[in-house]
Amino acid sequence: MKYILDIPENKMAFAEEFFKSISFVKKVKAIASNEITNTAILKGIEDYESKKVIPTPLNLAELKAMINA
Repeated sequence: MKYILDIPENKMAFAEEFFKSISFVKKVKAIASNEITNTAILKGIEDYESKKVIPTPLNLAELKAMINA
């Protein structure tokens, strides 16, 4: 199971050491506030960059119609 905790910068070193000292904690990793961690989003970005998927251009009216459907 994974947890994401929002810890202030000035307490980060203490928090990392604390969590590493707990025997059942497998891995401690700091994640930047602008880092994408959602695997579905990451796969979508990779698919787009590798040209596996091509976006369909839509105008504003079409986008609004999709939202209000």
